[in-house]
Amino acid sequence: MKLLKSLFQPSEKPMNLFVFIALICLGNLIVYQKPLLSFAISVSDFPSTLGLVQLLSLQVLNFCLLATLLLLIATISLVALKVISTVLALTNAAALYFMLSYQMVIDNTMVANILATDAGEASGLWDPAILPYLILLGVVPSLLIWKTKLTRPRWFWRLGAGVVSLAALIAFLFATSFTWLWYDQHATRLGSKILPWSYIVNTARHFNQKALRDREQVLLPDATFIDGSPKAKEVVVLVIGESARAQNFSLYGHTQDTNEFTKATSLVALPVGQSCATNTISSTACILTHEGREASSHTSFEPLPSYLTRNGIETFYRTNNSGPPPVITTHFERAKDIAAACTDTNCPDGNLDETLNWNLGAMLAQSTSDRMFVTLHQKGSHGPAYADRYPADFTHFTPVCDSVQVSECTQQALDNTYDNSIRYTDFLLADLIAQLDALPDTNAVMIYVSDHGQSLGEGGYYLHGAPTSIAPAEQLDIPFLVWMSDGFMQDRGLSYADIMPAQTYPHDLPFHSVMGAFGMRSEIYKPAFDIFHLAE
Repeated sequence: MKLLKSLFQPSEKPMNLFVFIALICLGNLIVYQKPLLSFAISVSDFPSTLGLVQLLSLQVLNFCLLATLLLLIATISLVALKVISTVLALTNAAALYFMLSYQMVIDNTMVANILATDAGEASGLWDPAILPYLILLGVVPSLLIWKTKLTRPRWFWRLGAGVVSLAALIAFLFATSFTWLWYDQHATRLGSKILPWSYIVNTARHFNQKALRDREQVLLPDATFIDGSPKAKEVVVLVIGESARAQNFSLYGHTQDTNEFTKATSLVALPVGQSCATNTISSTACILTHEGREASSHTSFEPLPSYLTRNGIETFYRTNNSGPPPVITTHFERAKDIAAACTDTNCPDGNLDETLNWNLGAMLAQSTSDRMFVTLHQKGSHGPAYADRYPADFTHFTPVCDSVQVSECTQQALDNTYDNSIRYTDFLLADLIAQLDALPDTNAVMIYVSDHGQSLGEGGYYLHGAPTSIAPAEQLDIPFLVWMSDGFMQDRGLSYADIMPAQTYPHDLPFHSVMGAFGMRSEIYKPAFDIFHLAE
């Protein structure tokens, strides 16, 4: 009790400002750098002298950079110094929890994922295990920061100390320039683990990239239709899965039967291919652009739904995922809005992907359009709360992992829970196929592709979001599934054997294959990436 009371009482004797900042920087090195040091030691020449210098230079870099930042802030205001130091302590504590619990890599794509996470997804990450981190490593240091009285050196001394700190860092880096190659070799991984710079720098990078992405879209060339007016209604559905890795589909040889519902359909699996990224935002943009894997992260070309809308196709976009790309569609619906608008006695659960399928067939049947395109963006197998991705009565493989602390579950329980989510997705695909097949006088196609894969503890990795250059196969290898109605195959003279490429490029194929399914042609059309190109 006395200790708690003392934390809230301001100190009587002021502390030297420069000592105060040095203690914060030292505490940052001692308390928050376990992920950084663990990785740095594993890739350094430690315990040789070179390895020791590599590790020392990393600590000097972190200490001097933070000291420079805090000294420059102190030049402006001591209150601002305490506010920023408090924010850093609390954020470091939360970041450290996720880095240690999930092996999270905080790069610019992970920052984008975090900023795009809605309240529902954020609640799925909540676990009481985060409290000790927040209290002991965040709240307690913050109380100590505010309790400490500080001396007030003249502003030019504060500014001068910041300049000296930066100069000392530069001098040390040049004196140890033989470590630069080591930094260059491991820059991505080191930069994603060094707190607080991992999230400070990558947040700045994220908003810079966002500003570039939000530039006015460049319209693609107008398209023509080789069929003129279609003989029958044409419906193409693109299902974008979430965190579904190919190796857990029985269609690709998985030992547990995760595709039992689509067995009765003619759904086929194209050869496994790799996603162009390991995060939803980048991958979804990749899937919906004509550039595919070649797309720059700054591409401003209009995405597939917008392109189809502008060329006279009725477009529907239903999403149960956060952060949908900016698309122009005829109809745009979020899962929770679909559920809220339902007045039936059997309304869908707005948290589950079943909502995206709800009443879709009836809606398409009622449309008077000749051509319709549907995008269903699922929540799929988004972790770590895999058990929340399917209804309780879809708990088929047991035992399961009900905790978001997936590293504490047995491997069997974690694998089973993930497999249950894949099996539920298979059920939804079978239901979607049944709805499409029942449409009268309609030629229909369904394409399913996942945005990226998922790690389930292999090599110590969990979830997704690892930099693509070092991402494990579990985060990159994804399924690509296709179903065609009998009418579509007859009119196009196609069989499933005709659409089976020797190699799949999962995020290159959707744009051009959708164009091919509608018989669309324009200057940007790539027949090599159209699985239906034999229709000509």
